[in-house]
Amino acid sequence: MTTMPPRSGESQEFPVPSLLSSTVDDLLAQIEHEAKCRRREARALRRRIRRQRRQAQPLHLRIVRTVSVTVSAGLVLIGLVAFVASGVLFLNGDKDTAKALLGLASAAWGGAAAVAFFSRR
Repeated sequence: MTTMPPRSGESQEFPVPSLLSSTVDDLLAQIEHEAKCRRREARALRRRIRRQRRQAQPLHLRIVRTVSVTVSAGLVLIGLVAFVASGVLFLNGDKDTAKALLGLASAAWGGAAAVAFFSRR
């Protein structure tokens, strides 16, 4: 194998790719940055797809979703109030009413779970 002698007595400098001149830490940082950017782009695309699907839904399905979320939140709130009232009444000694309110709280929470379960497709 032969090499060409330098033309003017100087050695010829070859361009060094940036990949060879950087350290391993720099390469890892660059790869992590690219991965973060791609994850961010993928998240944005998924969000845009979800919004487009929601907008493409008929009006009655959007109404059902809104009503089911509202009803479920209301039942959870009613259950919470009944549970707190049951605890207060139990501490005051009114055990019969406390048991009734505890039953109401569990029924309200069960209803909220059922609404959330059955409102999904």
